[in-house]
Amino acid sequence: MQEQFSEEDIRLVDVLESFKSYFIYILKKWYISILGVAALTLGGYFYAKLTPPKYIANISFNAVDSRATSMGGIMSMMGVSFAGGSSNDVLTGIFTSRNIFYNSMLDTMDVEGKREKIANIYMHAYKYDEGFDQDPEWKGFKFRANSIKEITKKEMDILSVMFDDWQGGLMTAELDAPTGMIKAEIETPDYELSRQLGSTMLKHTLQFYQNKQVENAKISLTNVTKRLDSISGEITRRQSMIAASQDINIFNHKKEVVVDQQKLMQEIATLNIMYNDAASSKENAKVGLSPQNNIVRVVDDPMFSTAPKHLSKLLYTAIGFAASLVLIIIPLLISKAVQDGREEDKMRSALLSS
Repeated sequence: MQEQFSEEDIRLVDVLESFKSYFIYILKKWYISILGVAALTLGGYFYAKLTPPKYIANISFNAVDSRATSMGGIMSMMGVSFAGGSSNDVLTGIFTSRNIFYNSMLDTMDVEGKREKIANIYMHAYKYDEGFDQDPEWKGFKFRANSIKEITKKEMDILSVMFDDWQGGLMTAELDAPTGMIKAEIETPDYELSRQLGSTMLKHTLQFYQNKQVENAKISLTNVTKRLDSISGEITRRQSMIAASQDINIFNHKKEVVVDQQKLMQEIATLNIMYNDAASSKENAKVGLSPQNNIVRVVDDPMFSTAPKHLSKLLYTAIGFAASLVLIIIPLLISKAVQDGREEDKMRSALLSS
């Protein structure tokens, strides 16, 4: 039994002989294996080297919560408008919103001394307009709307496709908790487009944030004014009641009236405290009516922090080499294995026939 097992067992020398035969076979096919592997490997390297770079606009900013506003700080003000969240969470949401993207695309930028809508430059850079000249319906199409309210159906259709791709990876923005900074990256194939699009998005984000501050300050002022008038009216009414009761001869009045006067005086004292608080809130609300330019701190401005991003030569060289193994070496090894299998079948057939 042991002898039979030894005869059928695979010996190490057989494995080595098999590797040797496969290696020699590959060398014999050098015009396919060696040259093919070299070609695909070098192809990956030169592809990375010759591919034009993408331009990344790096942006970092955060809210300055230490500044007081009409509703007790920017955080509380924005919390009311946007259903909770810190100021930086809110800013991140504003920056990545469809509203900011559309408004920025409809803004303009300088191109060779001329003003052009960013959407037209962006559309051409990513070839969204490819084939428009052959389509009578789209031939000569350009963005012309100056605001979201003026957008036509065609413009909205293209902008929606742009925004989906935009959210799919052409723009990233996240709140970096350790530093408290919102860090964003905007990628386009054009240096000037990346710079000015990033700068425009940052501008519209800050404007939207400031406008919401003023809007909430107006609401706060209206509400606190109504409250102040209501408290003032209650104080006046109670003072009138006390004055009326004091005009009556104390000796001809029941004892309950004296007790009522004391209760009214206590209520007036409480209302005076509430009135002072409301008056202070009203003054704070008035301060918030003026937009503040220092409520957001910009650290990396895209106009000065846009840089090219090249493909990694090492990575694409490795990809080319891996592709050569899959497309060339493995098929050669399979071909060799098939040939060996056929040879073994022939040898077995010859032994059986003899």
